[in-house]
Amino acid sequence: MYYLLKKIIYIHNNYEPEQFPVSPDPEDRFFTYGFGSNFARNFKKYSDGFDVEMWRLDSFTDKYYEKTVQNVKFRIFPGFRIPKIGDFSLKFINELKKEVKKSHPLLFVSHTHYWLMYQIAFFFKSSPIVTSHHGDFSPYFRYKNRSGLRKIKDIIDICIEKLVMKNIDQFLVCDFNQIPYIRKVAEKSKIDISSTGLNITNFPVINKTEARDLLSWDHKKKYILYVGKLYNYKQPVEMVQIWQEVKKELPETELIIIGNSLQDEFYDFVLNSGAKIIGRVLNKDLNIYYSASDVYLLVALRNDYFGGPGIAPLESLACNTPVVSYSMRNYIGKNIDEICEVPDTIEKYIKATIKVLKNPEKYTNMRNSIEMYYSYDKVAEKSKLIFENLFKEYNIN
Repeated sequence: MYYLLKKIIYIHNNYEPEQFPVSPDPEDRFFTYGFGSNFARNFKKYSDGFDVEMWRLDSFTDKYYEKTVQNVKFRIFPGFRIPKIGDFSLKFINELKKEVKKSHPLLFVSHTHYWLMYQIAFFFKSSPIVTSHHGDFSPYFRYKNRSGLRKIKDIIDICIEKLVMKNIDQFLVCDFNQIPYIRKVAEKSKIDISSTGLNITNFPVINKTEARDLLSWDHKKKYILYVGKLYNYKQPVEMVQIWQEVKKELPETELIIIGNSLQDEFYDFVLNSGAKIIGRVLNKDLNIYYSASDVYLLVALRNDYFGGPGIAPLESLACNTPVVSYSMRNYIGKNIDEICEVPDTIEKYIKATIKVLKNPEKYTNMRNSIEMYYSYDKVAEKSKLIFENLFKEYNIN
């Protein structure tokens, strides 16, 4: 079968209604917000010879919308949501059936353990299907770690996954801990560790001395940086504990927190610990904080952490600041010892942080490594190879 251009349709739902605009806006965030949109726009930008569309099922908008943004056709379908279950739209499914019959696209669903994914895998099992995982929990994990009536939904989801997930050709997951759960329902599907990628140009390199001058930081002190919310999943109590233990050996060490808000669960606890809380900063200034710091710290020891290396650690490395985090076990490069430490206990976190602070010269090739493995163009290049192989398998030329 021959077509003018091979088509990729990226698919997602409104998974963060508090963040998605509910109608078109001047900045086009209504169309471009979310993982699916990022994948679609970056793939189109760095890959020639493909027709790319982004379809969103959105139960929080009032009608169908369509617009082309950055050479990607966006189609937004209203739907209805069953709380705690998922989003549904007969028009969405019927329109996708028409498109599949007409252009034989590859379908890329941007979240794995969602009912939208289940619908695509059920209704379109004859199409090439790829899905990406961004930390959402397998129903097997939920069933094991929850109690009460919620287990009933987990059992239903397990049964559905056993039925349909085998129809997915390729899983792109961010965390190695996710793989055993996928293998329970898709024994023969291909699985790769992957990432949404990073726009390296947003993080220009700044000399540490210059960065500290810009922030009025003390050149004689050591600075540990954390970027993100202060809630239990991010283990802020353990983060403060690590810092306080580090200070016993290196007293002139500060803990800097940015990206949080006053409403965060552990804001008061962290503030009272003596850490310096900066709050929200502009995205264009993030590179200054990363460059001025000596180490980036992310505690990731919970059994429910499936978040991959994390975006902030990659941003830090792009600014040539080493990372201490167990999340970096998911780093896809071959030079992990050059760029970070990967401790798996609190005691090892303390020792690793001290090691980095005392021996900064041991950590090299950080920015080059992120460019090589995580830049948007490299992620698109990897995706293109996967897509081309699937088109060949399905005899779509």
